[in-house]
Amino acid sequence: MGIEHVLKGEPVQWNGLTLYPILMRDYPAFLTVKESLTLSQQTMAMPYCAMRYLDALYAMHYDQDSPLFHKLCFLLALSLRLDLEKPCLFIKVENGKLEGLEVWQGGLHALITSKNFGELRELIAQQNGLELPDETLNAELVEAQEDLKNKDSLPLKADFEGLLYAVALKARAEPSALLDWEIRRFRKTEDAVDRSIGHLISAITLAAGGKFKGGNPYPSWKYDREEQAKAIELLTVLAGRLSGSIEAK
Repeated sequence: MGIEHVLKGEPVQWNGLTLYPILMRDYPAFLTVKESLTLSQQTMAMPYCAMRYLDALYAMHYDQDSPLFHKLCFLLALSLRLDLEKPCLFIKVENGKLEGLEVWQGGLHALITSKNFGELRELIAQQNGLELPDETLNAELVEAQEDLKNKDSLPLKADFEGLLYAVALKARAEPSALLDWEIRRFRKTEDAVDRSIGHLISAITLAAGGKFKGGNPYPSWKYDREEQAKAIELLTVLAGRLSGSIEAK
């Protein structure tokens, strides 16, 4: 998929089906089901971690009643904009093993199998600003880094309406208009806002004599730091450092 299609939020073709960017009006549902696409197989138990991704999700559903397979089916319905009030997605199984997902989109038909799902997974991730896990990395180390990143974070009240209004304020748009934005566009805008504010607070903190463990976490308002070198500093922590520096002076 060309980068121009991603930037423009255009639909793309895959095996005769049309994949659409998921819109912000479906964001709450998207947050609930996106883990079915981004789960690292290293975190799965044997034998699931050795299977193909789609086979693993179905096997965990069959063996353990895991909700991930059904979440993936709903995510596919969002991406393909299927009318779930009509029969359009069928699970094909033979002798307890998954043959594939049979999809009808309008008058078009395709079979999603464990072999071709990898390509489809990457396309949906690119369209919606999701990052798939690097299976070559140590899963325990990645988890430890995430725990460390969240260790000092304050609990926040997840409020979809508040998120819309906050980004709309910075984007100078009507909150209702953001419902028709592609999720990728919204998240990129949200990241740009965070980076811009973080860079400003960092600059003020440094000017006030403050220092950061691991270096400035926001050296640029345009670009993120390289992940392996990124200092773990939250905006709330930066604001606290700034406040302390000013009080000390």
